[in-house]
Amino acid sequence: MIEGIALLVLALVLLSNTFKDYHISKLLSIVVISFLAYVLGHFTSFTTAFTLSTIFVVFYTLFRIGKESFRIDRENEAVFLISFAFFLFLRSLVPDIIGAEKFMDSAFLNAVLNADRFPPPDPYFAGKRLDVYYYFGSVISAVIAKLTLTPPWYAYNIAMAFVGAISISTLHGFLRERGTGAIGLVPLIAGPPYAVYELLKHLSSGSLPEYLFYWNSTRIIPDSTFGNVITEFPYFSFIHGDLHAHVVAIPLKILFIAILYRFYRENEYSWAIPVMNFALFATNSWDAPAFFLLSAVLMLLKDRNYWPHVLASALLMLAFKLEMRVSAPVFITMEFSPLSSFLLFWGLLLPPLYYRYRDEIRERPAILLSAILSPLIPAFLFAPPAIYSLKKREFEDVLVIFAAIFILACEFVAIDFRMNTYFKFYLLSWVLLIPAISMAIRDLYRERKRVAIVLIALMLVYPAVATPVRHYKAELTLDGLRFMEKSHPGDYDAVRWLYGKNAVIVEGVEGSYTYSGRIASFTGDQAIIAWPNHEVHWRDNGEEIARRMGDVRAIYTSSCETALEIARSYNATYIVYGEYEKSLYGEQNFSCMEKVFESRGTEIYKVD
Repeated sequence: MIEGIALLVLALVLLSNTFKDYHISKLLSIVVISFLAYVLGHFTSFTTAFTLSTIFVVFYTLFRIGKESFRIDRENEAVFLISFAFFLFLRSLVPDIIGAEKFMDSAFLNAVLNADRFPPPDPYFAGKRLDVYYYFGSVISAVIAKLTLTPPWYAYNIAMAFVGAISISTLHGFLRERGTGAIGLVPLIAGPPYAVYELLKHLSSGSLPEYLFYWNSTRIIPDSTFGNVITEFPYFSFIHGDLHAHVVAIPLKILFIAILYRFYRENEYSWAIPVMNFALFATNSWDAPAFFLLSAVLMLLKDRNYWPHVLASALLMLAFKLEMRVSAPVFITMEFSPLSSFLLFWGLLLPPLYYRYRDEIRERPAILLSAILSPLIPAFLFAPPAIYSLKKREFEDVLVIFAAIFILACEFVAIDFRMNTYFKFYLLSWVLLIPAISMAIRDLYRERKRVAIVLIALMLVYPAVATPVRHYKAELTLDGLRFMEKSHPGDYDAVRWLYGKNAVIVEGVEGSYTYSGRIASFTGDQAIIAWPNHEVHWRDNGEEIARRMGDVRAIYTSSCETALEIARSYNATYIVYGEYEKSLYGEQNFSCMEKVFESRGTEIYKVD
């Protein structure tokens, strides 16, 4: 495992020389390898596609090094290594790949790693492909896994640490170009004022924050359907530990911003813009509209002759869309956020944002009246900064405009669910606001140091308190399957035995967010059905899912001959029969089949 991490670090140092800018090259090289592997993966296995793509990029890197010389940006590399070590340490404290959507993220990672071609097989729905979910983030994670040469239950945690570290180091490089030091990283790792409120509430009652302190700041704004919308922000995503699409998209958004800035200033990286538009769309499609429009505006304003790049972006995104069988309803909503809840999320980012436009406010204070509706629709608090940014017109101000548009959109439009709309657009907007707020904090620190220190301290309450309460134990390992080895040792042995067999399996099934699908999640093998709540949302096929769940139950409760017949109808190769199945369905006799595996209470039978 140590060797795998060292190998990844060395590979990243080499790949940091692939393109001109060190802080851009490290992640952009991974994106290019992933993109090439994605394209080739439609014609060959992922392993072959990864190998060919990596060889191509490495040879190109060596060519550039031979032409220009090898370099190491010591400052940026130190930022990455320190951040990487920090997040690796956090993952080692609680490495378990269980809870929230970690099973699903592990399932997709393993599905990509073992894919015979793309789209990968759906590990939760035997016989179907993963054409119902944007999976490019899992391709990126799989590339990281391959570079470490470690088992996926280790690679998952390494990739999760990489996401946080590369976000920080890429932002550091971009902010350094803009003349902002380490203080500019604060908005990336900051938390909302709700964390301050909750901490004071605990202290005033004589208690200390508990485990859910790290979680509560993401459930601030009420929702009539789900109780609360989701209000994630980058640092929560880093420590929560779900290697999910929206999490992998965080460093991609930061990288895209850095690339667009270099294009905006120096006319560089125009070739990378279509690739990044594809990568974001295929990783987390919610981010695509903002960045496609942003990049199109910047390119066409720069020079109308860049229209082929805009067209290439659209065609690459369309190619992925045609591969996917997904759609989401769009509807108008008039369920506005309460002002207090809104401020408990955005309240620490708004003051520095307004401070950025202090000169514009003095010149045209009447524009502040555009926030007059904020007591009713609090998102209008972002209207004055957006209008002032039209006058200032620096690169960061364009990002502010787009952030304000998407924050305002949440109050009037819902895609899929209002809960998810806030979730994705708020996280998108937080990242878009980081450059402007970072520069404002830098200016505030220079001009009103004490005020800046207080503001920074409030911003850092969340990471200072949430980090230790989230990491409530100290396993000191990156083995994400350690929990299974302790609690279900037979399943742990079964996972290791089944891994790489690329088979259709039968295992017990309950709802999502349970122990259901544990074998498929850690092997990438296809279960007849797992996580049915998610599958019915993706596929809108409730009748078939109900039938499959009934068939799985019948396999574990009917005669051996009937079980064999049902399993064959799904082309299943193995039936897993462990403590989990026994607790769900009771005892069963599979004597008509060959037992090919048995360990610590878990048996596997072969379907002939």
